[in-house]
Amino acid sequence: MKSIIQRRYLFFKSARVILDDDLFFELVKKRKYSYIIGISHNQLKVPKYIKIKRKKTINIYLDKRLDDVFRAFNDTSRNEIRKTFRMPEFSFVRNHKDFKEVYKVYKAFRKNKKMDIKSPSFLKAAMLFKAYYKGELISVITCYDAFPYLRIQNIFSKLHKGDKDLRRLIGYATRRLVYEICKYGNEGGYKLLDLAGVNLVDPKKAGITQFKSSFGGKIENEYTYTYKSPIARMLIFIRDFIRKCYENTFFHKR
Repeated sequence: MKSIIQRRYLFFKSARVILDDDLFFELVKKRKYSYIIGISHNQLKVPKYIKIKRKKTINIYLDKRLDDVFRAFNDTSRNEIRKTFRMPEFSFVRNHKDFKEVYKVYKAFRKNKKMDIKSPSFLKAAMLFKAYYKGELISVITCYDAFPYLRIQNIFSKLHKGDKDLRRLIGYATRRLVYEICKYGNEGGYKLLDLAGVNLVDPKKAGITQFKSSFGGKIENEYTYTYKSPIARMLIFIRDFIRKCYENTFFHKR
């Protein structure tokens, strides 16, 4: 179980608390961290200095027979997952071996999508579920272990570069990885797998929303609680002010 992810930025520390409300309140009370983010499925009563952001997520409940969990997947997901069982070229593992290869795929994927890139320590804080095709890494899902909950951290894959066959295989592999996480959680006595947020209104997010919706989970509220110490608030204000001044100067020169 690891419901807290700690990081250090120069002289102050941050913590991300995954689905553990009591631990979040404890850390805020002790004030050992300058920046604390708490992810929760519950609407909590918090002081005014803690910011609250609500969004939707999809939770797959695992406290039933694995066959029943799988039966809730839609037809496409079930069919594609079944195909992987008949394809010996695929292999699926859960470990931290070959991490450099994983991080290389992660960086290329995020760069291609024009998304921010975290440090290796960010991924190492989660479990790695990996899919290989003919010995080549093609898809990865990183997942937080916060027993009795699992929560997706990242989903990324090898760039297919327009190769329709590779794109199809990546789709099969990624769906199978969700199944493997469900199986891991089901056998380990976990309550649910949180697919980490869905955007039901942004057309640009329609693809990933459709993917996450294909596993028969429940759409539920998720809350992000953010605590910033006075020093952290001041530093963030200064950073944003400098960034704004730089951007205004840059565009003015153009």
